[in-house]
Amino acid sequence: MIHNVRHAVPALFVSLAALAGCGGGAVVVETTPVQETAASPLLVGGQVSNYGQTNLDTGFLPDPHQVSVVSGASDATGNVVDISSLALAPQNSGSCRGYTTAQPDYIVHVGSPGQLLRFFVSAPGDTTLIINDGAGNWWCSDDDGGNLNPLIDIANPPAGQYDIWVGSYQAGANIQSVLSVSELTSSTP
Repeated sequence: MIHNVRHAVPALFVSLAALAGCGGGAVVVETTPVQETAASPLLVGGQVSNYGQTNLDTGFLPDPHQVSVVSGASDATGNVVDISSLALAPQNSGSCRGYTTAQPDYIVHVGSPGQLLRFFVSAPGDTTLIINDGAGNWWCSDDDGGNLNPLIDIANPPAGQYDIWVGSYQAGANIQSVLSVSELTSSTP
């Protein structure tokens, strides 16, 4: 018969005290503390974004598809994520940096992808780009588009939801920007 169960949730430690039926002796059984890795504060796979969402299939027009966004996050919201602290493992050789909100800035649903999706930001300041693609892979860029603009090419992109964050290289910077999605290598920031 179990008389006492104690949970120490913050430490992820469970202690169980059981009373033996014969002789009234106590038996204490302890489990090993469980180590959990910290989940990314970036919200992936949801249906809400800061600047909307769209559906794109091969041959979409106009190309590039563009949306106005503001990079970064406001310290006033208390919702600032330092991307460099997340240890993301990008599929490309891009640099995962910048400051964003936890919620993606834009969501693209890709139904039937072509051979290439190019994502880039045009801005008058230093922005970064972070993408979680339809297969759950991370992609990052800092200045790959030139002039402090990020650019990410995804060859043979998977279908699915693309969560996209436009970060600011410097904390507290909020820069009016244009996020573009294209199938053309001739499209540049």
